[in-house]
Amino acid sequence: MNMELKNSKAIEIENCLNTLNSLSAVKLNDSLIKRISVLQDRFKNKTFQLVILGQFKRGKTSLINSLFGEDLLPTAIVPLTSIITIIKYGKKEKITVSFLDGKEIEIKRSILSDYITESKNPKNEKGVDQVTFEYPSDYLKNGVQIIDTPGVGSVYKHNTDVAYEFVPKADAGVFVVTADPPISDSELQFLKSIKDYLAKIIFVQNKIDQVEEKDRLESLEFTKKVIEETVGKKGLQFYQLSAKLGLEGKKEQNQKKLDKSKILTFEDNLNQLFIKRKEQVLLLSIVYKLLPLIHEVELGLQIEKQALQLSVDELKEKAKIFNKEAEKIKQEKEDDSYILQGQAERLTKQVLIDDIETLKEKTIPQLMESFETFFKEKQHLPGQELSKQFDAFLEKSVKNIFNNWRKEEEQKLQESLKSIITRFSDQTNQYIQRVVELSANLFNLKLQKFQADSALAEEIEFKFAFDEYQVDIDLYTPVVTRLPKFISNKLLYNKMKDDVLQQFDRHCGRSRYDFHERLMKSVYEYIAQLDETLEHTITGIEKALVRALSEKERKEEYQDKVKAEIEGQETTLAEIRNKIEEITPQLRELN
Repeated sequence: MNMELKNSKAIEIENCLNTLNSLSAVKLNDSLIKRISVLQDRFKNKTFQLVILGQFKRGKTSLINSLFGEDLLPTAIVPLTSIITIIKYGKKEKITVSFLDGKEIEIKRSILSDYITESKNPKNEKGVDQVTFEYPSDYLKNGVQIIDTPGVGSVYKHNTDVAYEFVPKADAGVFVVTADPPISDSELQFLKSIKDYLAKIIFVQNKIDQVEEKDRLESLEFTKKVIEETVGKKGLQFYQLSAKLGLEGKKEQNQKKLDKSKILTFEDNLNQLFIKRKEQVLLLSIVYKLLPLIHEVELGLQIEKQALQLSVDELKEKAKIFNKEAEKIKQEKEDDSYILQGQAERLTKQVLIDDIETLKEKTIPQLMESFETFFKEKQHLPGQELSKQFDAFLEKSVKNIFNNWRKEEEQKLQESLKSIITRFSDQTNQYIQRVVELSANLFNLKLQKFQADSALAEEIEFKFAFDEYQVDIDLYTPVVTRLPKFISNKLLYNKMKDDVLQQFDRHCGRSRYDFHERLMKSVYEYIAQLDETLEHTITGIEKALVRALSEKERKEEYQDKVKAEIEGQETTLAEIRNKIEEITPQLRELN
């Protein structure tokens, strides 16, 4: 797209935004005013937000650090980032923490982890909204901002929610996967749900230094295939690199590591794709976000216009019927919510309990056999040293058993819960569609069909924290160390044998409790989201009817004036929509 054409399309989009914002239907809706204002500010300031996305532990934060050549953001091997972090240009480094209550504080980089990491700000107990990191980098000039998001699908569901909520605000994305393990089903569901919000997405396969070339190529071929099927588009751009080697190469000025990392090739392409062409991609991003707003305004006008064609008595009667039927639908939906909760409870009480019993039957004999071998090999040690060795043995043995079992159990519970939630989501869609059809039948309305997000089941994973086991040797070591070894060893043997069984049983209980709590919390949150969507659908129609009734009770000439205003706004919206639909194909040529 040449500069002249780009400028002309920019002017047309700006005019569409300004015209939409001037409509009286928008001025009566605070939510619409706010969302349109955000788009106008982005357009005016040419702010371009490039969001880094993906599942936890894929190396998103490491990729950001490698781009800048230093450790700007903290990294770790556990799910870490829990807060949206915006990196933008500044003449000097400045980090601002914004809180949900509106307060702001300026901090040093050394304590950044206190606010954005899961370990030091669990479940965002500090109430952080987001962190803005101003940094003097050429990458960030001219309004480009790079956004680090929490990883989806981690054991912390609130991090997944934060990532989902931010995507509609961004313009383009870098979706990070790894060669080993390859892309998961939960990642594909996340990609499927966010792909239409971003004007452009490129894909990075990170951690290529951790696999052999043959495995890397096979993984890439598989990943490309399933992603292109999910997105519905061929020829997507994929980059293979090692963010870890890239960062090390820059910090050490090691050209060999830089070449092996392929980070410089990615940077060059990133610069061409986004940095130099950010204004074109920004225009397409604004168009994507503008079309749903247009449809929303059209819907509100249609409800009001159709209702105005009825008499006051007819309108009151139909509104009464709608309200009565809507209450029935909400009650049925609430009843189904209890059914979903019951099914989830049964899942943990039946499946999980049975699986734990199976684990015990299968594992305890092996564990006890390992203990007998351990004690036989270590019984020559003094009592205190033997206790210390046992401590390490028990920690490693129990931890390995539950880590391996947990992965299998997570997958099993996820699949079972996915099936339950999918059925429930389908039922919720039917309830919302019944509201739509009820409105259509009563008021001759044409409402868009709602499709609830049933992907949440794919994102549910579970927290499992292993408390390091410490043998309480103080209770018996002082005694046994003064006894002959054949006596002390017998006492230690009996105590340790009991401890093996007790600790195994304790972790079975903790696993059961933790799985249950995480699963039910996700179910409750999912129900709340669907309830809110249904309530908004019903409330939006009810408000339109109340407004129409108020207008009907005024003089006829006033009603004629309102109808004329509605029709005028509908005409204006049609013109805006036609213009946007005309511009969109030309902007898509950029991709």
